[in-house]
Amino acid sequence: MATTESDRLQRIMAEEEMTARQFAEEVGIQAGTLSNIIKGRNKPSLDVLQKVLNRFRTISSDWLILGVGAMYRQKNDSQQPVLFDIPPEVDSESTPYADLSSEYSAPSVNEKPRKSVFTPAEKTIERKVKKVVVFFDDGTFQEIAR
Repeated sequence: MATTESDRLQRIMAEEEMTARQFAEEVGIQAGTLSNIIKGRNKPSLDVLQKVLNRFRTISSDWLILGVGAMYRQKNDSQQPVLFDIPPEVDSESTPYADLSSEYSAPSVNEKPRKSVFTPAEKTIERKVKKVVVFFDDGTFQEIAR
């Protein structure tokens, strides 16, 4: 038997051991809106579903919206913000940009440094650091504001 969005929202409430009022407050919607969805008067809007997914990051969007797959995401499939996703292997013959990295490699240690394009006649601009961003090898990042 196919489940409805209402059934799936009720299942989240049951799994999280929340009342409808608590759930609505956690998600950021009106209790009346949730009541109408549960009673079948209204279907949840995309905004409501996004709020649910934003609050419950481990819930699978495919499950919530389409009723497909498992309720919870796999560990490596979370919605945590990731700055750099690791791309799949690139086929160098079909991708026109595959060999650009060799063209723009860093200079070797024995190579003479290139002349600077900066000349003393140019105006120096005073700058201060506002933010530092640290990138981790797992693809996440952390901002350190001043």
